[in-house]
Amino acid sequence: MFKLNANIAEIVGFFVADGCLQKNYICFWGNLSEDRNFYDYYLKKLFKQSFDINIKPHEKKSNSVYGFYVCNKEILNFFKKDLGFNPGSKTYSVRVPEIIMGNEDNLIIAAFIRGFCAGDGCLTFGKCYGNCKEILSKINTYPRIQLVSVSKDLIEDISVLLNRLGIKHFISKRNSRKVNEVDSYLLQISGKKRLEKWMEIIGFSNANHQTKYEIFKKHGFVPPFTTYEDRKKILKGEICPFSFYGPVAQPG
Repeated sequence: MFKLNANIAEIVGFFVADGCLQKNYICFWGNLSEDRNFYDYYLKKLFKQSFDINIKPHEKKSNSVYGFYVCNKEILNFFKKDLGFNPGSKTYSVRVPEIIMGNEDNLIIAAFIRGFCAGDGCLTFGKCYGNCKEILSKINTYPRIQLVSVSKDLIEDISVLLNRLGIKHFISKRNSRKVNEVDSYLLQISGKKRLEKWMEIIGFSNANHQTKYEIFKKHGFVPPFTTYEDRKKILKGEICPFSFYGPVAQPG
């Protein structure tokens, strides 16, 4: 049987965010274009290292998603018996497994959070409003890491883990705006110092987030609404990041 380590903890974190457990399989599905790199290179390698299986990510065009199924009985039993997940919908009731909540290894805690962030997290950059330099009101320089879930218990569990790692954050409630939506909970880590502490302790495994961080370190700001391909070109010097703002934000 499998023994929990940092690699498996990261997979579990990603499962909590984007995975589904049924009686005879586990499946993981992400964005058809933006998450392809993460599945093909990072997650595939992680599964090989952790469970010695070769996953085969593929498109599911009917749902515009990209991912894979796992039907290995040993892995299924591990998720059910050792990790305590039940088959079926987990959206509103999922929590951090006890084997991770009670773990004293910070590497395992950090890996779980990193995995969750790869699925249900984002890195955004805001503009400065108020008393600041004019250019800062035009370009996006203020970093925010955001973790979101409709499970209040899950967000509170992750908050406990972040407190153990010494990463300051706050939680807020997002009220639903549509009849068919439910309230969600946002955990946010704001500011440059806290971003650097996150990178030192947890880091990003999803290239969507990592490319934003690399642009921030190189240019000091990250234009919004860029695709993964846009960001690769910015990092290669093929696109000027100021071009996403138009002449109003061009440096003098």
